[in-house]
Amino acid sequence: MRSIDPTPPVPGAPEPLPRGLWPSLRAHYATLDPEERESPERLATVRAVHVHPVARDGVPYVGIAFDCVRDPERGVGVIMHGDRVVGLGDAGLAIRVRIAELDALDPRTGLDEALIGHWSSDPFDHGAMECSDLELRADGTGWSSVSNAFTEDVGRLTWRCPEPGVLELREEGEVTRHRYTVGPAVPAHSAEPVPSVAFEEPVAYSHQYAKWG
Repeated sequence: MRSIDPTPPVPGAPEPLPRGLWPSLRAHYATLDPEERESPERLATVRAVHVHPVARDGVPYVGIAFDCVRDPERGVGVIMHGDRVVGLGDAGLAIRVRIAELDALDPRTGLDEALIGHWSSDPFDHGAMECSDLELRADGTGWSSVSNAFTEDVGRLTWRCPEPGVLELREEGEVTRHRYTVGPAVPAHSAEPVPSVAFEEPVAYSHQYAKWG
């Protein structure tokens, strides 16, 4: 494992942190305190970034530790694989190489790899009062949220694919199944297609999501 300087880049350079990280941090804070309205960028500052000697598909795993205003004693730590969140917890999680090793070797039996990652309905809900987010992690866990200008409702979940094209979700003891298709789609306000998943029945009140991270 080696550490790298988390200093933000010069103006015009790419963002220093994966964009898929921020929705997960926001959901993490919401589970700590449902009334929390501050953005993750205001609540956490980067303490250290660790590049682990582990890779999958040629992409290394990176651990990021944060000093956290919301939870100053424990902080927040995350392990990323590209834009994908692998694990999130206290600051010490960022250096746990074993988490990266397990993810790199995981055969992901019973999961559709096309679904793994963060999804947002926002590109397809242009002009709507609410939007939904869905994060499906490679370990079979994740979360969903529904948000508007006034509130955000976040819930944790587990997931699997019992058969091709069927997503099974378990949230607060309730199990639901949703048929889906994955492929490019063009949002209403865009001319370019984006990776998307469409559900026959809504998941977190939305039928269609775009891949975010």
